[in-house]
Amino acid sequence: MAEIKVQGRSLAYEARPENFNKSALTAVFIPGSGGDREEWRQQLDGLSDRFNIIALELPGHGKSDPPGETNVAAYADWVVDSIEGIGLSKVVIIGCSLGSAIAQWIALTPRPWLVGIGLVGAGARLRVHPDYLQGMLRFNKDVLVSFADFALAREPDPAIKSAIRDRFLTGSVELIHGDLSACDKFDLMDKVAQIVLPTLIVVGEEDRLTPPKYSRFLQSAITGSRLTVIPGAGHLVMMEKPKEFNEFVGDFLEELKN
Repeated sequence: MAEIKVQGRSLAYEARPENFNKSALTAVFIPGSGGDREEWRQQLDGLSDRFNIIALELPGHGKSDPPGETNVAAYADWVVDSIEGIGLSKVVIIGCSLGSAIAQWIALTPRPWLVGIGLVGAGARLRVHPDYLQGMLRFNKDVLVSFADFALAREPDPAIKSAIRDRFLTGSVELIHGDLSACDKFDLMDKVAQIVLPTLIVVGEEDRLTPPKYSRFLQSAITGSRLTVIPGAGHLVMMEKPKEFNEFVGDFLEELKN
């Protein structure tokens, strides 16, 4: 684990390899609501033999200083400041769900170090059902468990199911509610076509939070983007089908490496 001082706070991140070349292509992974670096464990372990990999923890998440934010723009500022503070010069931002919204927001403003984005379990708009938002505030355990289960395929790996349930049942309800509120307010339907960077879009075929039709809209709106739909996976496709996910992401990064 490492940390970067940003806006007077410490944000944690894990880098592979530890002594990486900051001028080489680096994939910066951003988690979804309530997530941390462990969301990207299979990518840290499975892609770092070929690429620089960083799993960044947003404010309030994992080992990063609290509090979290309640809007995507604020989170995007933290990510940009972290990347520039670390001193990276060639970056692909890959985000899941909330992280995908952050990646889209950053991609709307050209930056010399940003060469591509990856959108996982994504949408140009990310509405959250009011029952989930209200249930979070009441710390309704049934709602928390339901949301956790809804993030996975219908027949998920039991270990992953347990880990995701644990995330929502033991994490900060205020943080998760803030993240979901940020998603709920996010809407780039009329701006996403302005993204001109190389874009990889990945979605699980059984994603019930951001169904594949959301990703198909992104593909139609972002010129030159590519879409991969992975069977047998839900919203957290990088955890559920890491081999397939890493193959597609690895090919995308390889093209941007030189």
